[in-house]
Amino acid sequence: MWWNDIYVSASAAWLGRREDVRDAVAEGRYDAAEAARDDFLAVRVADGVHPPDMAVAAARLALERSVVPAGDVALVAHASVSFQGRDHWVPASYIQARTVAGSATALDIRQSSNGGLAALDLAASWLAARSEVRAALVTTADRYGLPEFDRYRSDSSLPRGDGATAVVLSRGAQASTTAVARLLSTVLIGDSTHEGAYRGTRTWGERTVPVDLRARTWEYLATGANGEDVVATLTAGQQRALKQALFEAGVKEDEVARFVFPNGRWWSRGLDPGRTTWEWGRQVGHMGGGDQAAGFTHLVETRAVRAGDRVVLSGAGVGMNFSCAVLEMLRIPDWETAENTPGRDGRTP
Repeated sequence: MWWNDIYVSASAAWLGRREDVRDAVAEGRYDAAEAARDDFLAVRVADGVHPPDMAVAAARLALERSVVPAGDVALVAHASVSFQGRDHWVPASYIQARTVAGSATALDIRQSSNGGLAALDLAASWLAARSEVRAALVTTADRYGLPEFDRYRSDSSLPRGDGATAVVLSRGAQASTTAVARLLSTVLIGDSTHEGAYRGTRTWGERTVPVDLRARTWEYLATGANGEDVVATLTAGQQRALKQALFEAGVKEDEVARFVFPNGRWWSRGLDPGRTTWEWGRQVGHMGGGDQAAGFTHLVETRAVRAGDRVVLSGAGVGMNFSCAVLEMLRIPDWETAENTPGRDGRTP
């Protein structure tokens, strides 16, 4: 989808404390050979803070950075992967109550690691379809702690990092003059050919604690599925979404200043690492649906982009679902990095 009047007013990220992966290896929590292959330096760990409160902290900072009045926010969309602290509950409404309040619609998005960009696309569509609506708030938040999830062993190649993100989308004349970036295009596509790769073959209702995604994959492959075809489907889906988003934005790949992929070495292969956020991502871990907004925020906070630059956000999630967003930087605000902001570096929000 090509967008004409949708802007990123502001963004923010809340990250847990830094845990050196060498400590995890020394303590036997992370296999040494896997650590060498995965090439992460650290992951983020949130101690005693639950995902909805992380999201509230990120949202408050994003709203503070924007010029969007809370009353203008007509949609709060929250994407998550991990347990949010309560069953049978709507975290988006909790986040709304502690940020913009009012009568905005609150929606929870569950599309695994593709959720952040799926929520962004949904929010942009919401704004475009309702002439009276001026702004939307998109958040993500996840914590991958035991006993529910083992950040180093529940999955392979993607050690998890704890954190939250927030993006304020807006539209209209004021947004065009105050926003950080213009949303040029978004693409969402799905390919359910290998839907079972993360589901496995166990009986419905049977649970393993912590979650064992590796076992589910092996169960799926044992049915006769081809592992190389699974990887090929992932690669093809990512590339299809990226190429379509670039085409709809009228941007060539060599015109893109920076790419923000999921935090994992595999995703950015073939590109100059200096054009990606991998050097940052390998010190954070895979945040689920928040990698893209957090990576974008990092680029802005560290002045790694400038006005006129095009930035690509690329996502993928089990199922399988793929996404891509293309943005054009309009201005580079003087944001203090989250790492140096008291109360926003992994301590209680």
